[in-house]
Amino acid sequence: MKILITGGNGLLAHALKQVAPKELAPVLLNHQEFDLTQPDQMAGQLKKHASQVVINTAAYNLVDRCEIERDLSWAVNATGPEKLAELCAAAHCRLVHYSTDYVFDGTKKSSYLETDPPGPLNHYAAGKLAGEQAVLRASPDHLVLRTSWIFGNHPMQAKSYVHTVLKNAKAGRDLKATTDQVSVPTYAPDLARWTLEFLKVEARGLFHAVNDDGVSRFEWTRTILEEARQAGLTMPEVKVEPVTSDYFNATMRRPAYTVLNNAKATGALGHPLGSWREGLREMLGQIPRSG
Repeated sequence: MKILITGGNGLLAHALKQVAPKELAPVLLNHQEFDLTQPDQMAGQLKKHASQVVINTAAYNLVDRCEIERDLSWAVNATGPEKLAELCAAAHCRLVHYSTDYVFDGTKKSSYLETDPPGPLNHYAAGKLAGEQAVLRASPDHLVLRTSWIFGNHPMQAKSYVHTVLKNAKAGRDLKATTDQVSVPTYAPDLARWTLEFLKVEARGLFHAVNDDGVSRFEWTRTILEEARQAGLTMPEVKVEPVTSDYFNATMRRPAYTVLNNAKATGALGHPLGSWREGLREMLGQIPRSG
């Protein structure tokens, strides 16, 4: 199976490359090589590599910036995936596309199912929803995986929330984290493994692909610090102060509760998706003790 992965410099693309069996040898293309805003370039790369599967990890995910750079974010998150899905369908190539928990408005008090109606609150979410809907319209063979709070190690980047928490703690800075934002941390290598499993079982349509157990941003932050200390990462004792979202005076609306229910994915793959805590421990174990 020939696989082409877009967004080749990103965290999820790196994880896919790491977990893929050697015989798959996926081709990773970065933004310059595969630009979702350039249909002709995309068509040329699809023809050149004759891929049977395209895994699209590329996205404009600077959520706040999406409110400012609306045309660009819409082109990357909505129009680009739509055109890519059409190109893949015409080439008889399956597309795997990733979406977000932000498609929901966060007012539900239990975990969201794939059948729950979306209600995006901001431009980023609206673009991602339009993108996933376009992908699913383009072909019944395409696959959309909604996920949330992705974290993990990358050899050239340290951008995930885990890295942010550790960086501040090592500098001795106290932290503030929200109690009213609840979702599911998802370990990038786990998501990468599930993606390949979905392809193996020929899954189609829409799935929620997240680890088990929702958690508030506050509890997530505290757990990161607790696990880091248990993993032997030396850092000063810092406080984590619980606050609400209002504290940060955000100009953009964010959904409060977006825990995704992964039962459908569990059924399709035939096994539990597992706890993000195990992924966090694995990630922390890979960080140099001197760091």
